[in-house]
Amino acid sequence: MKLVKIKEDLYLNTDFIEAIEADGENSTLITMVSGEVFSPNIPIKKALDAISGSEEHVIEYKDAESYRQDRKIIKNPY
Repeated sequence: MKLVKIKEDLYLNTDFIEAIEADGENSTLITMVSGEVFSPNIPIKKALDAISGSEEHVIEYKDAESYRQDRKIIKNPY
Protein backbone atom coordinates (compact mmCIF):
# COMPACT_ATOMS: atom_id res chain seq x y z
CA MET A 1 0.00 0.00 0.00
CA LYS A 2 1.38 3.40 -0.95
CA LEU A 3 -0.57 6.43 0.17
CA VAL A 4 0.27 9.82 -1.28
CA LYS A 5 -0.71 13.18 0.08
CA ILE A 6 -2.46 15.08 -2.69
CA LYS A 7 -3.65 17.93 -0.46
CA GLU A 8 -3.61 18.55 3.27
CA ASP A 9 -6.91 16.66 3.59
CA LEU A 10 -6.67 14.18 0.71
CA TYR A 11 -4.58 10.99 0.74
CA LEU A 12 -4.95 8.38 -2.01
CA ASN A 13 -3.70 4.82 -2.43
CA THR A 14 -1.83 4.79 -5.73
CA ASP A 15 -2.78 1.15 -6.33
CA PHE A 16 -6.34 2.27 -7.00
CA ILE A 17 -5.80 5.30 -9.25
CA GLU A 18 -7.11 4.66 -12.75
CA ALA A 19 -6.73 8.03 -14.50
CA ILE A 20 -5.52 11.59 -13.97
CA GLU A 21 -6.66 14.48 -16.15
CA ALA A 22 -6.13 18.22 -16.17
CA ASP A 23 -9.39 20.07 -15.62
CA GLY A 24 -8.25 23.60 -16.26
CA GLU A 25 -5.06 25.31 -15.13
CA ASN A 26 -5.40 24.74 -11.40
CA SER A 27 -7.68 21.72 -11.19
CA THR A 28 -7.16 18.01 -11.71
CA LEU A 29 -9.54 15.06 -11.99
CA ILE A 30 -8.36 11.84 -10.35
CA THR A 31 -10.45 8.77 -11.19
CA MET A 32 -10.22 5.72 -8.97
CA VAL A 33 -10.83 2.13 -10.12
CA SER A 34 -14.07 2.20 -8.10
CA GLY A 35 -15.34 5.02 -10.33
CA GLU A 36 -15.06 7.67 -7.62
CA VAL A 37 -13.63 10.95 -8.93
CA PHE A 38 -11.66 13.46 -6.87
CA SER A 39 -11.23 17.01 -8.09
CA PRO A 40 -8.60 18.73 -5.96
CA ASN A 41 -7.97 22.35 -6.84
CA ILE A 42 -4.29 21.81 -7.62
CA PRO A 43 -2.34 21.86 -10.88
CA ILE A 44 -1.90 18.50 -12.58
CA LYS A 45 1.89 18.73 -12.14
CA LYS A 46 1.51 18.75 -8.35
CA ALA A 47 -0.84 15.73 -8.50
CA LEU A 48 1.54 13.85 -10.81
CA ASP A 49 4.53 14.69 -8.59
CA ALA A 50 2.67 13.29 -5.59
CA ILE A 51 1.62 10.13 -7.41
CA SER A 52 4.96 9.48 -9.11
CA GLY A 53 6.76 9.47 -5.79
CA SER A 54 8.03 12.92 -4.95
CA GLU A 55 9.37 12.35 -1.44
CA GLU A 56 7.42 15.23 0.11
CA HIS A 57 4.14 13.44 -0.68
CA VAL A 58 4.88 9.77 0.07
CA ILE A 59 3.62 7.85 3.08
CA GLU A 60 4.37 4.13 2.92
CA TYR A 61 2.87 1.36 5.02
CA LYS A 62 4.02 -2.24 5.04
CA ASP A 63 0.52 -3.55 5.62
CA ALA A 64 -3.05 -2.49 6.19
CA GLU A 65 -2.79 -2.97 9.98
CA SER A 66 0.02 -0.40 10.23
CA TYR A 67 -2.14 2.04 8.27
CA ARG A 68 -5.14 1.49 10.55
CA GLN A 69 -3.01 1.97 13.66
CA ASP A 70 -1.62 5.23 12.30
CA ARG A 71 -5.12 6.46 11.39
CA LYS A 72 -6.24 5.89 14.99
CA ILE A 73 -3.37 8.04 16.23
CA ILE A 74 -4.18 10.79 13.75
CA LYS A 75 -7.91 10.79 14.52
CA ASN A 76 -7.43 10.52 18.31
CA PRO A 77 -4.09 12.11 19.17
CA TYR A 78 -4.81 12.11 22.93
